[in-house]
Amino acid sequence: MKLLKNAFKVTLASGVLFALTSCQSQNRNKEFHIITDHQILPPVMETVPVIEYSGIGIKYECENMFLHNCAVLQDSVASGKFCVRLIEDSSSATMKVKFPAGTYECLVKEKASDKNHSAFYISLDGIATRVYPRNPPSGKWELTTRVPVYFTLEESRTLTINITPHSDYEIGSTGM
Repeated sequence: MKLLKNAFKVTLASGVLFALTSCQSQNRNKEFHIITDHQILPPVMETVPVIEYSGIGIKYECENMFLHNCAVLQDSVASGKFCVRLIEDSSSATMKVKFPAGTYECLVKEKASDKNHSAFYISLDGIATRVYPRNPPSGKWELTTRVPVYFTLEESRTLTINITPHSDYEIGSTGM
């Protein structure tokens, strides 16, 4: 197996959980900044966040991405104590990352309870890859190591990373 110079991990939470909060458009209003079970919701991103890759890896929580038609849910076993549910066909979580030249591996951490609500897409500058957990899903947090996304950049550049339930060519899942 080819050794990679860098690792890039994006965390996406999915699974059947009750919705404590949701966003109906790109901008959730202030009523969503509430305390639930002594937890303060993550800040609402009003623009697509841009971060710079440095070091050996990035771990970025979806609840900190720019969300459109998503639910932000509490999950006590999630690394950030919250997760994101893609609730509609138009749901998305978006961020940008400035990468130096190199070869990268992208893994998504997912919690799927059943195989009917587990497949979704991660797009890097519009190139979509279908990701899904083991079959049958474990119902616990797991990296989607069955479907790592590898990419190589010949020069430094900023990539738009978009997580959606569907691609332009194939249907994925909502409600996870």
